[in-house]
Formats: sequence, structure tokens, C-alpha cells
Amino acid sequence: DLERILREERGRLDPRTVLILERNLKAIDVAISEARMALDQDPANQFLNSHLADARRRKLDLLRHATELASTGGD
Repeated sequence: DLERILREERGRLDPRTVLILERNLKAIDVAISEARMALDQDPANQFLNSHLADARRRKLDLLRHATELASTGGD
């Protein structure tokens, strides 16, 4: 839902802010994907499980912050 809200409200943000958000979200998505692939090979690895959970939290936090920012028009 947060990704949808951000897509819908991105026009309220400065284009430079959108670029930075997109770059950071892409980096987090890559980290999530890599952690998932590694966990396919070693599902019991605590470090990888922790890394995946952390990456998901970072993405959720960034999306929450970005949607709040967009809902206030970037103020």
C-alpha cells in the first residue's frame, strides 16, 4: 500500500527527492533479492535472516517517511 501511495503522491515531491528515493529503494530491493537468493542456499543462516529482516525494515521505514513527506507536499 505504501508503494502505491508513493506512486500516486510523487508529483507532490521535488523531482530530486523522488530520484533519491527511487535510488535508495532500488538499492534496498537489490539487498532483499540477494538475501533471499542466499537464504535459498542456506535457509538456517541467522546472519542472512537478520540481514533480510533489516533490509525489509529499512524499506518499510523509507516508504513510510516518503509517503508522509508526500502527503505534506514535501514540507
